[in-house]
Amino acid sequence: MNLQGYLCERKQWIETALSERLPAAAVEPKNIHEAMRFAVLSSGKRLRPIFVLTVADLSGEKPEKLLDTACAIEFVHTASLILDDLPCMDNAQSRRGEPCTHVKFDQASALLAAMALLSKAFELVAHNAVVLGRDQRASQAVSLLSDAICTKGLVYGQALDLAYTGKNASLTLLHDIHHLKAGVLFLASLRIPAILLDMSKEAVDALTTYANAVGLAFQITDDLLDAAHPEEDAGKSTFATHLGVNGAHQKVSSLVKEAIAAVSCFGERAVVLQALAHYVESREQ
Repeated sequence: MNLQGYLCERKQWIETALSERLPAAAVEPKNIHEAMRFAVLSSGKRLRPIFVLTVADLSGEKPEKLLDTACAIEFVHTASLILDDLPCMDNAQSRRGEPCTHVKFDQASALLAAMALLSKAFELVAHNAVVLGRDQRASQAVSLLSDAICTKGLVYGQALDLAYTGKNASLTLLHDIHHLKAGVLFLASLRIPAILLDMSKEAVDALTTYANAVGLAFQITDDLLDAAHPEEDAGKSTFATHLGVNGAHQKVSSLVKEAIAAVSCFGERAVVLQALAHYVESREQ
């Protein structure tokens, strides 16, 4: 399949949907809405929301029916980046070649923008259940999103990451941090739409295994990309420092094989998910 063409098309759909679902910058409170739009609409791969749309491909549903959930996932991802960059967290100054949200605006606006994005995400997931005519699934979908964000997910991962900054984290702990800081959103990207589309338990379980493997592979490739610029993560424990560059590459390859095997039950419909797993392994940014 032409994966690049697929990614480009789906990214364009998502970019349009994100802009439509964000408050207009001219509406009060203007500074918060401007900060939200700046943070969300800055350049990004949109990989997590693209995963949401792949679930529609599996089920035979029209992908545009899942755009609310796709945008919700991206709003959560963006909010986590806003918070991660703050002076009290990673104290970053730039992201993707642009100033961080708290630098472009101010810390208060960044915090409020992140809160607004998280709130909007829950609204969108619940609304998506209504759009699909599966109102009864709204509560479960919202609960899954909550699990991804709260002290079972992103919040816990960030807390662990902060606690072990400058310390030697074990490989097991590093796995937990990667899963909680990033893997949970890949999991939500596949489980929430599967629940909303009323897919079977077997299908949800297969997507769960796939998401866990791809999420960890994605973070290890991040470690490998950072290994080319040692000054960025100086003194920080990573899979590359634990396993060596070759060992980390082997771990990614093993995870990709696990992911591809997990979705083989979907037959030819899994071709996009399998291609995306290979994309995660070979990405260069």
